Amino acid sequence: MEHKLLSFRQLFFTLLAVSSLFLAGTAFAGNNDFKLARLCTGGDCASAQALSDFKDLSKVYSSLLAPMHFQPAATLGQEGFEIGVESKLSFSTEDASYWKATNKNGDKEPSADGKYAAPDVFATVQLHMRKGLPFSFEVEGVFNWLADSEIFYVGAGVRWAFTEGWWFMPDISVRAHVGTMVGAAEMSLINVNMDIAISYTWGLGGIVAFTPYAGYSLLTSWASSRPILVATGAGTQMESVFNRVNNHLSRGFVGLEFKGDFFVFDVEGEFGKQVMSLGVKIGAAF
Repeated sequence: MEHKLLSFRQLFFTLLAVSSLFLAGTAFAGNNDFKLARLCTGGDCASAQALSDFKDLSKVYSSLLAPMHFQPAATLGQEGFEIGVESKLSFSTEDASYWKATNKNGDKEPSADGKYAAPDVFATVQLHMRKGLPFSFEVEGVFNWLADSEIFYVGAGVRWAFTEGWWFMPDISVRAHVGTMVGAAEMSLINVNMDIAISYTWGLGGIVAFTPYAGYSLLTSWASSRPILVATGAGTQMESVFNRVNNHLSRGFVGLEFKGDFFVFDVEGEFGKQVMSLGVKIGAAF
């Protein structure tokens, strides 16, 4: 059994290393990167439209980069450790003027109402690690990459399952998570996520356990721009900034986890006002 477990670990971490090298080698300025100067018309970054577009753009990227829950309410236990590779596909629910900031729409003309088409789909690939602690606490770390871009996200969180072990009740947990966007030269973005989840686990023949879960998440973000160069006409440029904005996003999620002795598989859906996501997770638990 120990030899089998060792081989599984070697295979799993080899796949992780190959994935990391692949991501590192394919990061480039892609369609999902953005230039904030495109939000400024005639060099004016202080207009009501430009300010509104910056706020909405930062809200969307905050939601795209924030990690999905990808875990039932129960913790891993004091000695438990889990590592998983996760991917989510996100879909914007609206066409809007702020999409002109993306490289995909940088050279396109807006529609008659001044809006640009939202990208068809956003994909993220994420490495997610969890470690159980005493008293039904758990800590996590995440690192993800937004495909077709140079944008990454790094975050960490802590979770407490306050009804864990109460046989007559489902597991209920609360989680606090904080993270930041890296790789976007023009925008500073910090996420703070608070959520609550509920789940109940059933066993199948003592071999596999499956756990449906659901919950609510409140995502708060702070975004501002670093100095940007804006064309003002006649070949001249000026330096400008977007001041800090604060966003609040409410999201609901539902998921299902299958777990064997060492293998974990999750599917999850997340629903918000501007962005909806569907994700899968493959991992190993020790």
